Amino acid sequence: MTQTCLNFIMLEGKKLFFLSVTFGTLLIFVLTNTEGTGVQQSPRTRHFHKTRSLTRNVLDGDIQPYFDSGTATNITTTPGKTAYLPCRVRHLGDRTVSWIRRKDLHVLTVGRFIYSSSDKFQVIHRDDRDDWMLQVKYPQREDAGQYECQVSTVPKKSMFVTLNVIVSKANILGGPVVYINTGSSINLTCIIQESPVPPDYVFWYHNNQVINYEAHKGVEVQTHKNPRATSTLWIEKAQPPNSGNYSCVPSNADPAEIAVHVLNG
Repeated sequence: MTQTCLNFIMLEGKKLFFLSVTFGTLLIFVLTNTEGTGVQQSPRTRHFHKTRSLTRNVLDGDIQPYFDSGTATNITTTPGKTAYLPCRVRHLGDRTVSWIRRKDLHVLTVGRFIYSSSDKFQVIHRDDRDDWMLQVKYPQREDAGQYECQVSTVPKKSMFVTLNVIVSKANILGGPVVYINTGSSINLTCIIQESPVPPDYVFWYHNNQVINYEAHKGVEVQTHKNPRATSTLWIEKAQPPNSGNYSCVPSNADPAEIAVHVLNG
């Protein structure tokens, strides 16, 4: 009985040992497979994950549109001087670019189409370029502010451009009143202040009439655009009829006036 029991126990031990070995093998197999998915993959598994990763990168990076980081986001102009707001979108694909005026959320353009009653807005784009530039013709003070270049992705992507419309001012040195003697020269210098760009022209007026210096002997106008925009009116041997109000009127600045009195004797 003791031997049988021992044999039984041994048999049981063998069976238990066998089961232990079997269970241990199964457990090792499970653990090995479980660890293999995150630590040590088979060549086939590694290829699967590599393919998935590559596909994800293409979807997330190469095809998704993005804005060129070198694009200017602050544009300054003067009243009447056409402004161009840049927007460069890489890998646009089949998406659409829109321009929106932020202060009233008015959609100005969608693709090449204009959604504004004003003819001052126009989008400039060439099929072989990534640029979608918003042209603002004859800008005024009320056109200043922030504009949004938006791409129709999900969610939408936006870039913001600020338009500054600076009103320059003219100033005539020595004003507001100048007294000179008859026979002396009138020498008036006009400086254009706070102008981001030089004026295209500067007109001088005498009593609201344009001075045609080419038709009058002894009258000369010189305009210099650099380094600072200035214009000088010079009248040789002034006489009493030369008295009156003189105005300096630049193309891109508020005008300036001065009163000149030519004294007898």
